[in-house]
Amino acid sequence: MRMKPLKRSLPLLLALLLSACAGVKPPAAAPAQPESKPAAAAEPDEAALPKVELSPEILYGVLAGEIAARRGAAGSAGLTYLDLARETRDPRMAQRAAEFCLLSGQLKPATEALQLWIELDPNSLPAREQLFITLMRGGKLAESKPLIEELLRLEPQRAPAIFVQLARLSARQDGGSAPSYRLVEELADRYPDLPEARFAVLAAAADNNDQAAVDREFDRLARIAPKWDLPVAWQVDRLRRKDINAAAEFLQRELARRPDAGLELQTAYPRLLVGAKRFPEARAAFEALLKTHPDNADLLYATGLLAYQMRDLKTADDRLQHALASQYQEQDFVRYTLGQIAEDSRDVERAENWYRQVGPGQQYLPAQSRLAILEAGNDHLEEALARLNGLGGNDQEKVSVALLQSQLAREAKQPRRAYEVLTQALQRQPRSTELLYERSLVSDMLGNTGNAERDLKQILKDKPGDAQALNALGYTLANRTTRYQEAYGYIEKALKAEPGNPVIQDSLGWVQYKLGRLDAARRNLEKAYAAMPDPEVAAHLGEVLWKQGRRDEAMAVWRKELAQHPGHEVISEAMRRLGAKP
Repeated sequence: MRMKPLKRSLPLLLALLLSACAGVKPPAAAPAQPESKPAAAAEPDEAALPKVELSPEILYGVLAGEIAARRGAAGSAGLTYLDLARETRDPRMAQRAAEFCLLSGQLKPATEALQLWIELDPNSLPAREQLFITLMRGGKLAESKPLIEELLRLEPQRAPAIFVQLARLSARQDGGSAPSYRLVEELADRYPDLPEARFAVLAAAADNNDQAAVDREFDRLARIAPKWDLPVAWQVDRLRRKDINAAAEFLQRELARRPDAGLELQTAYPRLLVGAKRFPEARAAFEALLKTHPDNADLLYATGLLAYQMRDLKTADDRLQHALASQYQEQDFVRYTLGQIAEDSRDVERAENWYRQVGPGQQYLPAQSRLAILEAGNDHLEEALARLNGLGGNDQEKVSVALLQSQLAREAKQPRRAYEVLTQALQRQPRSTELLYERSLVSDMLGNTGNAERDLKQILKDKPGDAQALNALGYTLANRTTRYQEAYGYIEKALKAEPGNPVIQDSLGWVQYKLGRLDAARRNLEKAYAAMPDPEVAAHLGEVLWKQGRRDEAMAVWRKELAQHPGHEVISEAMRRLGAKP
């Protein structure tokens, strides 16, 4: 025997379903001030809801819409609910449709859903407020004017939030800024002493390039709402995008007539000065704030970093330690910075102590790297390499660790150890361009030109136009073999890829020298040396000048660089080989 399905009221089941699925909601409109809250969505009168039999189709539609929303398809859920709202004539369906359509940025169906919600529940003020915001988001300020006026009449306490929405959205309107400016002025004229209304006018005036009106409204706000920071912060952000110094000057003026401005707005001024690289002024401004907020962790941190920037190491150390004691949020970053300060103060033991206190997180790898560098510098290379083993949370970090290990071994005059480290790393990441390039340099140091050539050609196999690899291969062949014409071809390709690169210009000059083209070699080496006064370039230029018989000029170039880099290996080797006396 087949049983008849139980009939249930749609409103009752909908209430259960929607309350259980209320976790996905659109973002609320930003309030005007902290105490101003969005209008609450009043529950519709149960008696006024339509009596609709819950059919399988409706039940399926509700469940499908909620599941789609949970899976990130809010747009599909919104359209499903809009169809259900049209069928059932239930305002809660229309409300849910509007929520999902707004969440997915579908303004047209959101507008239809909101209009249907108002039609089905004429007393819903939240529906009217959302509709006016949605119309404005779509550039329809003129269409939203009757709604705004009705809301202001029916809910005068919502005027602050409504005018903040006008300030946020008036610039997006169809027909340009002038019509929306006039409409905002018309609405705001009824509220001469309402701060949010004046903010809406100055925002529209700014979009309409009416600087006199902007200044006038800021004058008025300074009188009627000296503790309200939002309009000032809004203008600072607007000016900062164009001219950070203009933003700083504006904020300085506003703070002078707003002695009770919030600390966040006050600290925005020295931050702007930091952004403009006006460090002494920024430090003075932060110090002034610190006098009235002596234990503020953010101010202690800021003054500590600025002191470090200006090489006042003692003050930097004191302030950052105080920031730690005041529970500054980024504790490990402070500890890492204190380690750097100790290093700069040549207190290695203290630096190591700070680095060891850095725990797992973003600063852990940099701290361990600094510890390894200090250990290697103290002739403990193997301890340094062991410290770095296994570090790195992703492939790029692991590559960086291997490169640092190679660098430490090279600086310790142990290129074979560097080669071993790189070979082990390449077993894990055999196609890493950075590791192959570094191993080619180490192979060259070891005099193993074949291995260097192999690694560079592997890079070029994967990246045929890589200028760095082309230049390195060309330079290696020019420097270590007699395959000068082949070397010239690689370097020429590299220079075409990066025509202004002085490193490649140096290689070109060097291979031209090897080919006997002395005049061309000198011109290119002079150009490279002018752009990059490096001792190795000086060694090459001096050798070409010497071969041309311009020995005084060669000696002048070499002596200039040796004065800054005493005993430089490449220059010293060239002078010995040519018989030049220092």
